[in-house]
Amino acid sequence: MKHLNVALCIIFLIIATSCKQEQKDIVSLQEENNTIVQNKPDVFYQYSIWFAFVNKVFDGDLKVLELKSKGDIGLGSFDYLDGELVMLDGVPYRIRENGEISVGQDKDEIVYADATFFHEEGVFKIKGPVDYPTFQNRLNTKMESEHYFYAYRVPVKLDYIKLGGVPKVEKPFTDGLDVLLPIRPVFEAENISGTLVGFYCPEYIGNINAYGHHFHFISDDRKWGGHVMEFKTKHDIEVPWDQKTSYAFDLPKNKTFENVKLDSEFQYN
Repeated sequence: MKHLNVALCIIFLIIATSCKQEQKDIVSLQEENNTIVQNKPDVFYQYSIWFAFVNKVFDGDLKVLELKSKGDIGLGSFDYLDGELVMLDGVPYRIRENGEISVGQDKDEIVYADATFFHEEGVFKIKGPVDYPTFQNRLNTKMESEHYFYAYRVPVKLDYIKLGGVPKVEKPFTDGLDVLLPIRPVFEAENISGTLVGFYCPEYIGNINAYGHHFHFISDDRKWGGHVMEFKTKHDIEVPWDQKTSYAFDLPKNKTFENVKLDSEFQYN
C-alpha cells in the first residue's frame, strides 16, 4: 500500500508538472501571437505605380510570398495581367480571364498591388436597398477626412453583381489599360454572398495610384471574383473601415519599368 501511494504521488507530480508546462507553452504562444499582431505594420502598401501600370508595365518582380508580408487584404493584378488579384485573410486569389479562381503560389509574380493589414477602427451601416454608386457615395460621407487613406473589408449579401477581369497579354506589350479595360472579360452573378476588399486614395495621390474607391470581390464559395463594376442589394451593408495615415510603395526592378515612357494618363475605379 505504501508503494502504491508513492507511485500515485509520482504520477500526480508528473501530471502536475506536465500541466504547468503546457500552460506555460500556451501563454508563451499567446504572447508570441500578440507580438506578431502588434508588429504588423499599419501601412498602406503599394507595389509599382499606377502611372507605370497604365503605360504597359505589365511584368513585375513582386513575389506572392513578399506580398503576404505586407498585408492580409489586398487587390491588384498578376504578372502579364494573368488574373485579377484579391487577397483576403492573407490568401491571394487569382481570377483568370476565363473566370477560373485559384490560390496564388508563393513564387508567382505580381505586376501591381495594394495591400495592408486590416485593423478595424470602426463600422457603420448602409441601409438597403443599395447599389454600387450609392455605396461609394455613402463611403465618401462617412470618411473622417478625404485627405486620409482607407481600407475596407466588407461582407455583403448581393442580389446582383457585375465583375471585371483582365485579358492576359504577352510581350511586346502593345495596348495599355485604356484599350484593354473596355474589352475586359465580364462575370455576372445573382443572389451571392462574399467580401468586398477595397481601398480609398485621396485625389492628391495623382498618378501614383488610382484615386477614389477601388474594390475587388471574392464570393464565399470562391467561385466568383474580380474588379467590382456594378452591384445591387436589398440588404443592409455593415462596413468595417480602417484609416491609414502611412503610405509606402516599391518600384519594379526590371527593364520594362526602367525604359517606360510615362506619357499616357488614365483613371478609373
